[in-house]
Amino acid sequence: MKTITFNNTAGFLTLQDQGRIGYANIAVPTSGAFDQKSHQLANRLIGNFPNACAIESLRGSFEFGTDSELVISATGAPASVQVDGREHEMFRSIFVPAGSVVSVSPGSIGMRTYLAIRGGIVGNQIMGSSSYDELSQIGTPPIKPGDKFSVENQVAGSITGDYTPGSVITGLNTVELETMPAPRWSGFSNSDILFTSEYQVTSSVNRVGLRLSGPALVWNSESRLASEGVVNGAIQIPVDGMPLIFGPDHPTTGGYPVVAVVSRNSLDLLAQTAPGTVVRFKSAR
Repeated sequence: MKTITFNNTAGFLTLQDQGRIGYANIAVPTSGAFDQKSHQLANRLIGNFPNACAIESLRGSFEFGTDSELVISATGAPASVQVDGREHEMFRSIFVPAGSVVSVSPGSIGMRTYLAIRGGIVGNQIMGSSSYDELSQIGTPPIKPGDKFSVENQVAGSITGDYTPGSVITGLNTVELETMPAPRWSGFSNSDILFTSEYQVTSSVNRVGLRLSGPALVWNSESRLASEGVVNGAIQIPVDGMPLIFGPDHPTTGGYPVVAVVSRNSLDLLAQTAPGTVVRFKSAR
C-alpha cells in the first residue's frame, strides 16, 4: 500500500469524508467536509468515490513526501500547490512521481482548501467515517509533522481531468446566504431584521460554527426553552442576541432558540466565509 509522510504542517489540517450519517440520536453530529462541493469535486477529478477521505486545510500550509506514484487534486480556497518546487494549477489532476514532495500553502481568500489523493487516504474510522469532529474530538486526529497515512486503491472510475471553478470562492467582502425561517421565528419580537440588516463574521470561527456581530435579535419570552435538536446551518440566538451559525461539528441539541436555518445551497459558501466578511441573509423561498 502507498504511504505519505507529513514533513511540515501549519494551521488546522484534518481528514474529512462525507461524515457520520444517522447518529444524531446518540449526540454524534454528521461532521464531514465543511465545503461538501469542493470535497466531492476533488475526489471526482481523480476518479475517487465521493466519500473518499481527503485533507481539509483551514488556511494552513503543509508538506508531505510519498514513496509511490500518486495522482492528486486540489480544490476549494485558492492555494499554491507544488510538486518538488514546481507550481501546479488547482482544479485538475496532478501526477506526483515516487519520492516527490508535495507542498501546499494558502492564498489570501477563502478559508478551506481540499487535497484528495487517487484511491483515498486511510484514516481512523469511527462510526463509518474517518472525519475529525472538532467538538467531540473523535475520528482521525488533526494532522501533525511525522504523521504517516496509507493510500487505498479504491477508485470509482477514470481520471476526469480539468474543471473550471464556479463562483463559490470569490474573495468578496460581502456574501448572501439563503435562509429559511425556523419554527422559533415568531418567538422573536424583531425577527424581520435578520433579512434587512447586515452582520459581520467575528474571529470566533471554527468547524463548530461562526459567530456574527450586528443588530441583536430579541426573544419574546423570559422563560428558557428545553433543549431542542439543531442541524448544520441552524442560526441560534444566545442571550446577547448575536447570531451563531452552526457548522458540521455542531452540538446535536441546544437550549437557545433557533431563528432560521441556512439552506443547503449556501452551506459551502458559509464554509469559505472569512472573519470580517459582511453577511446578508436572504429568503430561500
